[in-house]
Amino acid sequence: MQLKTTIAAAAFLMLPAAAAAQAPPQPIPKVVADLRAFYSGLGQDARTAEELGVTPADLPSRGLGATGGVHFYPYRKNAFAIGIGGELMLARGRKTPTDPVTGEAIGPTVEQRLFSLSPQLSLNFGHRDGWSYLAAGMGPLAFETFKGDLPPAESPVKQATLNAGGGARWFASSHVAFCFDVRFYFTSPADTTPTHPGRNRNKLLFLSAGIAIR
Repeated sequence: MQLKTTIAAAAFLMLPAAAAAQAPPQPIPKVVADLRAFYSGLGQDARTAEELGVTPADLPSRGLGATGGVHFYPYRKNAFAIGIGGELMLARGRKTPTDPVTGEAIGPTVEQRLFSLSPQLSLNFGHRDGWSYLAAGMGPLAFETFKGDLPPAESPVKQATLNAGGGARWFASSHVAFCFDVRFYFTSPADTTPTHPGRNRNKLLFLSAGIAIR
């Protein structure tokens, strides 16, 4: 009798777990905020280097940076959602030519900086606890390259710049997820100004990873 009671109680306790296991995955949440860090490609533009009086190899080809954004999902359907939002991106790279033997500086420090603020549209595939996405956006991007420790007093011209890529988010807890993103920025040519060198058209790759909060 006692054995039958124990088995019945165990079966009763397992009912919620069985029901949860059979329940369909929940849709993607209504809103998510991202914060990611990256090690990005900045390029070594030959035109920029020539106008600065350095070689392309003297330009920092990589930089550190961060991006943050908020994304809303007004349309959610089972394992699919359409998202809208915006992202802010900052990147910076510095390089000082040095003597390979002594390690002493043999040229001026060259710095490259990027700033972008971009609306985003995304297609999302998955469920509440994990999904992948394809995203694209276009917004103002400022890209400047200069020699020395201080940037020019005049800010660089901001240009409407297309970006496109994709990524994924995996929630290991109720509110926090690991996320990564692969994104291309398609920069436009820039004319030479009295304070900033010109620039050719380029495609920059950004690989970032961080956390997402829902």
